[in-house]
Parts: sequence; structure tokens; C-alpha cells
Amino acid sequence: MELKNIFKLTALATALAATLGLAGCGGDININAGSDTVTPTTPTTPTTPTQTDQEKSYSGFATKSTTMTAVDGKEVWVLKGTLAPSTAASTITTGGQDGDKIVLGNDVVWQLDGAVIAGGDNANAVELSILPGTKILGGSDSYLVISRGSTIMADGTAAAPIVFTSVETALGQEGKAGQWGGLVLLGNAPVNTCPDLTNCSASFEVGNHSYGGNDTEDNSGSIKYVRVEFGGFKINDTQEMNGISFAGVGAGTEIDHVQVHMNNDDGFEFWGGNVSVTNIVLTENFDDSLDWTNGWQGSAQHVYIRQADNASNRGIEADSNSDASAVPMSKPVLANFTIQVANGTNSGGDDAEGILFRKGTGVNTYNILVKGDVDSGECLEVNDDNTVNNANTAELTMQNSLIDCVEPFKNAKADAAEGRTLALDVEAWYTGQDDNLVAAADLTDYMPNSSSVALTAGKADLANLDARLVNANYIGAFDGSNDWTKGWTTAIHDDVTPTPTALPVLTSCPVGTTASAAATGLYKDASITLICTLEGNVLSNTTLLAGQNVMYKIDGGAVVVGGDNTTPATLAIQAGTKLFATSNSFIAVSRGSKIMAQGSATHPIEMTSEEDVIAGASGERGQWGGLVILGNGLTNTCPDHNACSASFEVGDFPYGGNNNADNSGQISYVVIKYAGFKVNDTQEMNGISFAAVGSGTQVDHIQIHANGDDGVEFWGGAVNLKYVYLTANFDDSLDWTNGWTGKAQFVYITHEDGNANRGIEGDSHKGATDTPVSAPKLANFTILPGTDIANASGDKGEGILLRVATAGELYNVLVQGRKGSTAETESGECLELDGSYAGLVDNVNSKTLTMSHSIIDCNEPFKYSSDNAATADAVNVETWFMGQEGNSTAAVTLTDGMPAAIDTTLLGKGKDLSTDDSFFESTNFIGAFDGQNDWRQGWAYFPQ
Repeated sequence: MELKNIFKLTALATALAATLGLAGCGGDININAGSDTVTPTTPTTPTTPTQTDQEKSYSGFATKSTTMTAVDGKEVWVLKGTLAPSTAASTITTGGQDGDKIVLGNDVVWQLDGAVIAGGDNANAVELSILPGTKILGGSDSYLVISRGSTIMADGTAAAPIVFTSVETALGQEGKAGQWGGLVLLGNAPVNTCPDLTNCSASFEVGNHSYGGNDTEDNSGSIKYVRVEFGGFKINDTQEMNGISFAGVGAGTEIDHVQVHMNNDDGFEFWGGNVSVTNIVLTENFDDSLDWTNGWQGSAQHVYIRQADNASNRGIEADSNSDASAVPMSKPVLANFTIQVANGTNSGGDDAEGILFRKGTGVNTYNILVKGDVDSGECLEVNDDNTVNNANTAELTMQNSLIDCVEPFKNAKADAAEGRTLALDVEAWYTGQDDNLVAAADLTDYMPNSSSVALTAGKADLANLDARLVNANYIGAFDGSNDWTKGWTTAIHDDVTPTPTALPVLTSCPVGTTASAAATGLYKDASITLICTLEGNVLSNTTLLAGQNVMYKIDGGAVVVGGDNTTPATLAIQAGTKLFATSNSFIAVSRGSKIMAQGSATHPIEMTSEEDVIAGASGERGQWGGLVILGNGLTNTCPDHNACSASFEVGDFPYGGNNNADNSGQISYVVIKYAGFKVNDTQEMNGISFAAVGSGTQVDHIQIHANGDDGVEFWGGAVNLKYVYLTANFDDSLDWTNGWTGKAQFVYITHEDGNANRGIEGDSHKGATDTPVSAPKLANFTILPGTDIANASGDKGEGILLRVATAGELYNVLVQGRKGSTAETESGECLELDGSYAGLVDNVNSKTLTMSHSIIDCNEPFKYSSDNAATADAVNVETWFMGQEGNSTAAVTLTDGMPAAIDTTLLGKGKDLSTDDSFFESTNFIGAFDGQNDWRQGWAYFPQ
């Protein structure tokens, strides 16, 4: 599962986080944070409060949201805990409750708070009915469970599907995998992890809910015309949520016309059971689109699977049990699948692949179409001895199917180390069965063209082979004429992007902040009426809510999130939030805690100085601190990485450890201005300081403007960055030291004349045995250094300095200096290597410091320096640079960093790193821009 941005909030913080973007629902959003005082009236003649229809219907099992007044123009009602039968009179109108029947009406929007569980385990059963057109929202720790003995009746229609989605996407934000959990069905059907099916209570992987039994015909209800979007939160490496999990679900359950879109683990997963599914759409799911194990013996027909490039694993992953004697053996029946295999690998390093049969599964498959691409992995694989035995004894069969892939097959091989003794030629096994083809599929998108062999080569009379199937004598999920996905699915038929919503109006500050009214005329923005102050140590999950009338004040010195690897906390900042800080203040995120600053292109997050927002004042460098992220990654200042507590240069906060995959959260679409106060000549604040921050942290679309020291600086760690805009920073725009091994792509650096030093300053270590060595991998930089006149510290405008034993790989870098005839009109050196420490010379000679497909366009292009007599003149920088592939000193023409669309010097001359490393986007140009798309638009601050 992709490590990127999963965090858990308390129930209250989750509810508060749901307010983002609410003004798009119409009217102001009233948020009650529990601090407002209401004075009750005392009428002479008491009256009974009038209940709304919704209050009459739903108050028995749900609560009206206190944090959201409306979504889609409807009230929001919250489900929490266990849903149980009621002995009260029926409250059902549009929805409501009558005994053991609970109806979620479509007259409101529903929100899940934590794990919502329908019924007890084979006790206190309920029927949870969901009306067509109903929307159910999930927060970051929310999911819905249907217990054994209870049922779900979620019967939507093509015109009014039922939608399970995340809070974020329901309110107009970008939907992303892992924003909530998913749907879990627990049944009483057989599962082969239970030796005694009459006394079976297998434990579900999230929440320890029980499932399994001996009733193959068990009925968990009906799910029709339902979408499940953006789910799949991750608890740890073995506990992840699927879009829909079928655990011991019986054949009495009906599942048809269901889509799982962009889930952070599997789309569908089956643990045993006998449930059958039809007309299923599984799109852009991270791990396996359809996964079964532990004895599933149901069926699946008309299934469309589309993977996402560089974001998915397998279309089908099929297991039974490592123990061949475990019964029942998985042996479903599959028919009419179309699997579009993606290119590349996902962030977990898994190749995109088609079908894997393993761990002793059986299966009978008909009319399966697998379409791969040039960079797809294998499309059909059989693995391990038990599965090979099934393939050789007709327990595992495949007929009337079509493989259209560059890498069609992968064989089972004997491997003593893995305990495998049997081999299988998968191509021979496949082609040796009835009417299987290895040929061109001839599709337009997923639909076969009239000339496609898929339309005529399918298995006929499927219903006679298995009563659960319908006749469909074509290969694949579609007959070439009827598209059964239309009208109820998402992300398939050019869905219209929602219009960006306006921010809500807030009436109170969120929990964890202190409210004060904004003095009239004090702030430049006259719409600000509410100031919410954050100070001190933030020891519980806190969400800063975005509002068009609110700003957040960072005050009182260091605002520290969490304790050092104790009392972890998350500071969540909603898209569109504006923060300002007083002169001695900054934000520090402790080891083990997270910041989730999730802005958007339409609603970036802004962090700036108090002077920048006050009327009559102006923003300048060094007016506040900045943002400090402290991680558990590797730093070469610690001899023992298992007992590392390096000290950050301001505040003595500890950082460092042994986990370069550490996750400190997410920083996206964030602009930081006028930070970088100076404590003394050696203690200064950067715009963002990444102190041993791990690669599990997501950083993209950030701008640091006019910082008093560096823009961004790295002390070890392996955090990666993408889309970075660094403007008018005083010292170095991007600075690394102490073992940074991360990556960066699309970085644009500009300087202010006389107020800057270097675009890049790269160091590693002074001790010859210090590890790790700094070795970042950088691509697509544009650096425009300032003039060769000193700033207030005596430093002049320069391009790149690599020194103090750093290694690294630089690709597609453009440095264009000013080209006057004096220091006041031209830049200093644009590429310098400093060999004062022998390690840098060693890295040059060993080719662990490289630079290719780059251009230096400067009057003073190269410089070598050394204070060490042993390394004096050890490297000729020009010879080193010009001797590597694709490098030149050509003149280029730019307009605000952007080459012309017809440029031939930069465009088409870059190296594409995406073929070797999935972090990097595919490019063929040098510099940060492709000549057409300016990735700064909509969110960045453009200094005048």
C-alpha cells in the first residue's frame, strides 16, 4: 500500500476535518466547537420543541452533525458505534428505524464516525437498508461493518447509485486513495482457516471482527448500483482496508453493478465464502483489483479491471491456503473479465501485472481478456507446487481466453530455497486448453472493435456449465455494443470536474485553538472576523479549519506538535487555511508526529509573517521562524543510528534514527513567506527544515519566498520533493548535508540581486567513515542565480556548489546566470566543485557524483576550489561536466523560467528517469518546465 498520507484523528477531529469546502453546499457553515455559551429562554408557558422530519426519523440511532450544516444541500447525520434493534415505535418515513430494520434515507447525507458496526456477532441482528441516491461519507478512521447474521440492503439504481466516498471528495476536494476505510461484510459461510466449520470464528484483519461458519447459502443482503471510492486506509503493513471485503460471505448475498475506485489496498477481496458477483468495475486500485484466499468458491462474471500506471499491482491475485489439505479449496468460476494491465510499478515497488494463481488455488475461467502494454509486467503467472498440481489435474482451467501482452506469461519454477519442486510452462498450459488465444485484442479503450476476435471467440452456453453464469459468447466484459458501466460509475466516462468551492464562513475556532475577534481595520483582508491562536505543545490531534473569514495566529515561540517519539499528534491543516506567525514563533513537528498540510491548486495553504497581514505593514525576510520537520531517518551525525538524537540547530529538538521510510505526513500546495529569523550567526531558521525526514512523507507543490536563511534544507533522511518554487531566499535556496538520499523533480529557483547566495549548496560529511553519504537524485531544475554582488552576509549570487564529500545524481538541470560585464550585472560561478575534503574527489572519480543532460549558460560557468593541498586542482570541473552525456554550455532563451514551445535547445534533450524510477515523471526536456505547462499557476505567490 502506498505510504503516503494516512493519519488517524479522534472522532471529534475527524468530524471537524469534514468542514472543508462546505460553502459549496450553499450558505454559511456554522461550526460548534463546544465553547459557545447559549443563554436559555424561560417562557411563561413551556412549549415542546418542534422536531424536523429528519429528527423524528433518525434520532434513535444517529446524531445530527454539529460540525457540518449541509452537504449537497442536505443535512449531515452521523453514524457511530454499533447499530442495534429498537423496541420503540417505527420512525420510518423516508428513512428511520422499525425494530431490527434501519433505513438510511436519501434526504440527508450520512457520515461514518470510526468503525460503524451493523448488529452483533450472530446476535442483535439488524437489516441496514440504504435508499437509492444516498451518499455515505467516511473520515480517516471510518469504515462500515455488516456483522454475521445481519444484512445490508444497498440497492441503488443506474440513475441514482449509492455512493460511499470520503469526506474530502464529497466536499469538492481531490479524492485520493486511503481517505477512509471501506465496506466489510462478515458471513457464516465456510473458510479454510477453520478446522471445525461448526465452531468457526476467524478474525478479520482490521478490528478483529469474527466471520466464517458452515452455511454456504448464508445471506448478508444485497449491494447493487453502488460505488465505493477513495478508501483503504492503512493501519500497518499487514492491516489494510479493501474497498469491499467479503469474509465468509454466503451465496444468498447478491452483488451486482458495483464499482471500487482508487482504493489504497485491494478493490474486492474474498476470504472463503460462496458469494457471487456480477457487473463489477475495479479502477485504479493500488494493490490487487480482485483478490481471493482461504476457500472462496463463488463466481464472478462481467468484471472490468483498469489499473493505474505506476500505482497498481495485480488485476487478480488468487490464493487458497499454503496447506494443500485445508478445505474448502478456493475454486471460483470466472467469466467475461477485461483486465487492462498498467505500466510501471507502484510506490511499494510492485510491478503492474495481470493474473497470479498461487497457494493452491483452483479456478475455472472462461472468456478472460488480459491486455498489457509495453511496460507492463507478466499477464499470466502460475506459482508454487500446489497450484501446479491443480493446473495438471484440471482443478485450475482457462478456456476461450485472450492474452494480448508484451510479456504474456511467467512460468512456475522449481526453487529449493522457496520450497518449490515443480515447474510449469504456463504458455504451454494455456495454449493447450480449448480455444485460448495469444493475439491482438483490437480494443478502443475497453470496448472491442467490430473486427476484434474477442467478439466471436468466446465460450458459449455458459449457463449450462454453471447456473450462476449467464450466456455471453464473447471474450471480455463487453460485447462491443452495450456498455453496462454508463450512468452509475465514476472516472470512466469523462466525468465533469466539480467547480471549485468557496471556503466556508466559520463562527468559532476549532478545538485546540483560542478564539479572538479580529479588530476592525487591523488586517489587510477586511473579511477577516475571527483569529484562532495556536501556541504551546500540541499533544492531541488538531485540525485547522479553512474559512474565508478566519486566520490562524502562531504565537508564543515554538509550537511543537507531539512529544519526541512519545504522545504522537497530527496537526492537520485544511486547504485554503491562512496562518501568520509572530516574530519569535515557528512550528516544529516532533519525531513520531505528523503534519497533514493538504492544500490544493485552487485553495493553497499560506504561512506568513504577522507584518504581511497587518494593514500598513509589509512582509520582509526573517519576520518569523518557519516550519521544522523532525524525523526518524538516517543522519550521518549519529554513529549509532539505533540510538540517535541529533540536535536541531534552533531549539535543540532531537531528530534522527534508523528508518529512512519514516512518515512525517504531507505538505502539498503550501506557500511559506518571510520566515527565517536569525538567532545568531550559526543558528538560523529555514523556510522548511527537513531533519532526517523519511521517504514516507509526501512533499509537493511548495513555495518558499524571501526566507532569511535557506529556502529548504535537509539534514540526512530520504524525503522526496516534487514541484518546488524557491524565490528570493537569502542564503541557499536548496541546501543538503549529513546524508540526504532523497529525490527531487521540477524545482524552479530564482534569486533577488544582492540578497542571495547559492541556488544549491550540497554537503555530506567531514568524517571519512560517516554514513550515509549524501546522495540525492535530482531532475528538472531551473536555477537563475542573482548577480555577483554580496548580500548582507558577504555572499554573492552563484548557481550550484557541491562540496564536503557529497555524492549525487543530477539530470536535466539548467543554470542560467546573468550575463553583464560587471559584478553588478552578471552572476558568479554557476557550477563549482569544492574538493577541500577528499571524499568529493573520490565521488567524482568513482562516478557516484554525476551530472548529465544539463546546460550551464553563464559568463562564469565553472569553478574548482580546495583548501586542501592534497586535493588542489584534483578536478577540472569543465572537463568533468562536458565529458558526461548530454551536457553543454549552450545559450538558452527563457521567459519567467519557461522556454518557448518551439525551443530545440531544452525541449527534447532531457533524460526520462521514469523508466528506471517510478518517483520521477516522464520528461524529455531540460529544466523545470516543458514550454507549455506552468505548474505554479493557481497556487503560487508571484513576487512583483
